[in-house]
Amino acid sequence: MPKTFSAMGLKFLYPDNWVSQTEGDNEENPAVMLDLPSGGFFTLEPVESGQSLEVLVDQIAETFKDEYGEVEAEELQLKSEDLPGIQFAVDYRFYYLDLLIISRLMFTEISGRNYAIQFQSESRDFEKNEMVINAILKQLESV
Repeated sequence: MPKTFSAMGLKFLYPDNWVSQTEGDNEENPAVMLDLPSGGFFTLEPVESGQSLEVLVDQIAETFKDEYGEVEAEELQLKSEDLPGIQFAVDYRFYYLDLLIISRLMFTEISGRNYAIQFQSESRDFEKNEMVINAILKQLESV
């Protein structure tokens, strides 16, 4: 039976074996983080209006480089059926403890508000979890 996330003006279903780590109980910095059983995570948080997506993407890439060394970045060619509602997406690939990690950063707009979504997982689990993430994106709605 799936669980329901309903906060931050958003609502979506997610697998019952994912653990919610809701951050920012206040209105200043609301965010949600879901821990995947395989060790990955999914985060969703609002982006301030007027914030440049290019600047955010560059900042995140620099953070990854500082933390993990060499990082590959690939902007995704968006198809609405693959990433519903996503305006921009980039995959980062880097090694951590000899494991290839894929971190997908996506931006979307829901009811006039911009959100950043990050999904990160080991490469061997990424494709399996990607299907679940896409299902969440398809039914993500404002309340």
